[in-house]
Amino acid sequence: MGIHKRKMLEDFPKFIVTGVRPGATSEAGYISFELEGGFDGIPPSSFNHVVDGIGPQWFWLVFGLRGYICASVQSHNKETNATVLTFEVKDEPNIAPGQWLGYLSSYWQGYHVGMVLDPNWGWERMQFRGTDAIAEDYEAKDVSIVGGREVKVWTKLEPTGEATGQSRHYPAPDQNLPVRSGTRLVPAGWGHEHCELCNEHIDAGMFGECDPGGRWMCERCYQRYVMPHDLAFVDEL
Repeated sequence: MGIHKRKMLEDFPKFIVTGVRPGATSEAGYISFELEGGFDGIPPSSFNHVVDGIGPQWFWLVFGLRGYICASVQSHNKETNATVLTFEVKDEPNIAPGQWLGYLSSYWQGYHVGMVLDPNWGWERMQFRGTDAIAEDYEAKDVSIVGGREVKVWTKLEPTGEATGQSRHYPAPDQNLPVRSGTRLVPAGWGHEHCELCNEHIDAGMFGECDPGGRWMCERCYQRYVMPHDLAFVDEL
């Protein structure tokens, strides 16, 4: 049996920076940047999809243990590989000409690289116990087809406690009833979390790894990717 070789950031498609130009600052405090450069080799297929207007029109460029930016394509010459990207950040990133940045498709989150590579990320094994949820019904602008039926009324669930920005949306059981006003408490309504990498459920009573930001990872992904600091999840999941 062959020895498994860890996938490192150096193994990602590399975008080589040749120029960085800051632009205007928005009222919200975000600075716009233009990033000039090109890929060291053939651009990944998902990048070509961005250029061709297929799917999400953005992707991640990652660097170091925790650095990442969300970039879009301003221009790309397929013959010369010359590319101009744009991105917005509040704090100017430590990016300079001659530096390479790892390409990560929009399927993932930019922080996924750091949570696997950084030994000081702060993972802690614990049992997910579930929590109460706050429910609120609302009517969507458009009709969706879910499970073969038309859905326009949805229920939004948020976990109780400290605000985390998390929410889940489910079709209301009876689409013919008027939309209920206000919010209501659903005991044990937040009954599972999702693994950050494989998206599998971590149900109430199950053990997993939790980081200081309240993000969860199943034990299988933690042992397969975090413990050996292996970025192969981008190929395997």
